[in-house]
Amino acid sequence: MLKQVLKVLIVSLMMLAVASPAWAGAINVILDDPTLGGGPLAYFLPFNSSNPYNMVWQTCSGANSPVPSYEPASGYQDCLAIVNNTGFAITNLELTLTVPSDFDSAPCLVSDSTTGFGCTSTIAGGILTLDFVGLPGFINNTEIYIGVGLPGEDVSGIGNPSASVPTYDPSTLVLVLTGMAVLGICGVRRYA
Repeated sequence: MLKQVLKVLIVSLMMLAVASPAWAGAINVILDDPTLGGGPLAYFLPFNSSNPYNMVWQTCSGANSPVPSYEPASGYQDCLAIVNNTGFAITNLELTLTVPSDFDSAPCLVSDSTTGFGCTSTIAGGILTLDFVGLPGFINNTEIYIGVGLPGEDVSGIGNPSASVPTYDPSTLVLVLTGMAVLGICGVRRYA
């Protein structure tokens, strides 16, 4: 009898834990896959530019929307259109923004899988970090759209985003490759 009660209790607690984001303060975020273009309201990431890129949310509705009406992000409240003119594919794009203290989750998704991007979100200390990572990534000379807040969600306390693209130090890469080569030589020598 005790085992059956414990099973029911454990299942109930698991369902409660899984369902808890449904009533928590949350905001939904979407990233649309890159398309060719670059409208007049888009943010351009210039060639050889430096991080971070400070941006301002724009409304998704009406004639002044930076997002075309056929893109999924156009159904959100606030939008960004970002054009990659950096000269290389971006495989890791990170957006940070402030959120009200009652926000405890930010589900994010990618509209299609052609970028290879996956999306993770973390909230700590009133800062929401959205990390889009994947291959082949955000190809040069293409545009992506990011929408935040489905209709009915409160986006009034959401701060303007800051985008950053990690830069890699070539000397670190050379050091790692040299270390791997030395390990490979030692491994071959040991079995030769």
